[in-house]
Amino acid sequence: MARSRYDDRMRSRPVSAEPALRRLRVISAIALATFALIIAVITLWPGPPDPDGQSWLREVLRNGRAYGIPAWVTFGRVEFASNVIMFLPVGFFGALALSRHRWLVVPAAAVASAGIETIQAMALPLRYGTVRDVVSNTLGALLGYLLAAAVVAAVLRRARLGVATTSSPAPVYR
Repeated sequence: MARSRYDDRMRSRPVSAEPALRRLRVISAIALATFALIIAVITLWPGPPDPDGQSWLREVLRNGRAYGIPAWVTFGRVEFASNVIMFLPVGFFGALALSRHRWLVVPAAAVASAGIETIQAMALPLRYGTVRDVVSNTLGALLGYLLAAAVVAAVLRRARLGVATTSSPAPVYR
């Protein structure tokens, strides 16, 4: 039986990644809402989440030098890294939840972080709002966004590879 050009075109048509991306968007929107709530509770609580934990961490770092913790691991760096890690899911799940303009999650996270830090500085006397926290939170959102971009690229690549494996004709043995 002769094959038409239509048949050839339909065989080479890419397998849609849309169902996988749609599922990913829904799951990511739920995860984003969950993380946003957790971050709001942590950052807008009237006092530090664990004031004794902060002094405990300072003590561990101070005494840890004798046990091999490098001198460059300071309380400030640990705090900066923890803020990066706290906002990484915002960038990741926020970018995956959006179908277009995923990059907007980074400036949105920066604005949200600036709002949080402003509230901490002006309305929560036991908290400190700092520009450094805005920078670290925005960096975390940026890293999360980049990770999400890699995930989306992998889903799309997998869909294209699915085409390559299904569009090639089966070998004929005679």
